[in-house]
Amino acid sequence: MAHIYKSYKVYRVIVLNMLAHALNVNIYQKGIEEKLDSIIANAKYEITKSEIRHEIRSNHKMTEKVLSELEEEGLVRIEKEGKKTLVKITKKGVLHLIRWNRFYMELYREQIKDHYRYVGLPMWFKEEGQA
Repeated sequence: MAHIYKSYKVYRVIVLNMLAHALNVNIYQKGIEEKLDSIIANAKYEITKSEIRHEIRSNHKMTEKVLSELEEEGLVRIEKEGKKTLVKITKKGVLHLIRWNRFYMELYREQIKDHYRYVGLPMWFKEEGQA
């Protein structure tokens, strides 16, 4: 099987879904919009920039490009905590996924499957019934 080219936009989808999955809630549940502020404020997860770089299997430059763009759009928040750089999804990021995620997963289905071909599809992709 030939290697499928992945644009940085696929990495954006992977990062947003990784962060949303870390909230440990179904982002498609009824009435989620009213609960999001509380859910995000009380979320107990730590995902570092290094973990994101590992997840997207890319170099520092690509990781920076993806995270900078997501932060500029207000979809993620980047926090320095000592030597760690933590990445958190914002309410706007979750709402963006609720609106566009099914479209992204359909558009990038083959690229996402290729990206995870050796380690298996992540739970967030399986939960969407895309496998």
